[in-house]
Amino acid sequence: MSAFSVHTSPYELTEADFEHFLRGLGHDVKIKGIERKSIGTGQIGDNVRFKFEYASASPNAPRSIVGKFPSADETSLAAARMLGHYRREVMVYRTFHKVAGVITPDALHTDYDEPSNRFQLIMEDMAPSEQGDQLKGCSAEMAKVAMKAAAHMHAAHWNDKSLDTYDWVQNSAASPPPLLGAEAMVGLWQGFKDRYGAQVAAEDLEVGEAYVSAIPRWSNAWDGPMTLTHNDFRLDNMLFAPSPGARKPVAVVDWQTAGKGAAANDVAYFIGAGLTREERPKHEQDLLRYYHDALTANGVTGYSFDDLYRDYRWHCFYGMSVAFGAAMLVKQTARGDEMFLTMLRRHAAQARDNNALDLLP
Repeated sequence: MSAFSVHTSPYELTEADFEHFLRGLGHDVKIKGIERKSIGTGQIGDNVRFKFEYASASPNAPRSIVGKFPSADETSLAAARMLGHYRREVMVYRTFHKVAGVITPDALHTDYDEPSNRFQLIMEDMAPSEQGDQLKGCSAEMAKVAMKAAAHMHAAHWNDKSLDTYDWVQNSAASPPPLLGAEAMVGLWQGFKDRYGAQVAAEDLEVGEAYVSAIPRWSNAWDGPMTLTHNDFRLDNMLFAPSPGARKPVAVVDWQTAGKGAAANDVAYFIGAGLTREERPKHEQDLLRYYHDALTANGVTGYSFDDLYRDYRWHCFYGMSVAFGAAMLVKQTARGDEMFLTMLRRHAAQARDNNALDLLP
């Protein structure tokens, strides 16, 4: 459905544009005003909520929708092009129907133009669901909601050979080699230390040094079941419903980094950064048991809890690479600095607490 030009700014979309779009979805509407508001904390794409004032509308016409568009920041825009983020997110919504629309908002419109790297993703508005707060952390109950969603995603494509047919799925057989290889990650880590080193405890820097020096071997040494992974499975990318009986208790967004990988990668990333340093050790094992039970209930067999915990320990370093890598690749903001530093500290502690350093090759 070509409702809008992919080159149009979200702040230039008109009442007529949205009338055409909504009528294409079966809603007979006449719009007399639109309120536009930037939402979320995304640093790769810009999110806008559109609230409609109708002159007339069919009964089920949405009062608001949410759109995601390219970042207005040149640094983030360049990173998104280099890493294929925009195309990948659009294709996730178009391809993985066991996941998209089930643990994500419903996509009403997707568009991507490769030459310009412009995209549009128009979604249902999940309000009154609220975005998680990466800095504040979450309760154990919220973490269980996220773990249930993770189990659904992972079970839906557990050892799914079709993942290797998509060149836009990271780490698939058809995808090009990653642009951010071991040498690039070493450079990003050095840049991170130069910028933030004085704000990081020595024990956390030591974990980072050990991990970065092992990346060439670490990234190739793990051998286990593969599935569809989100790879940025954290609180800021989740919208939690205010009541547990909601149609979607959580909606997971920001699928720009989706790939083929270890399920425990998403699990370790969420638990390591989603709970505070004080709360994680209290709930870690219970959350892993809860996730494993949900994975089994979704039909996954031959993967024991011991297998999960081994993989969890192995992959708890991933969050550190996201923290220092993203910090150096996207637009620098005060909240971004605080978030990336907090994530790095929490994941370093996670690695120490679980003796993960012993697994580094």
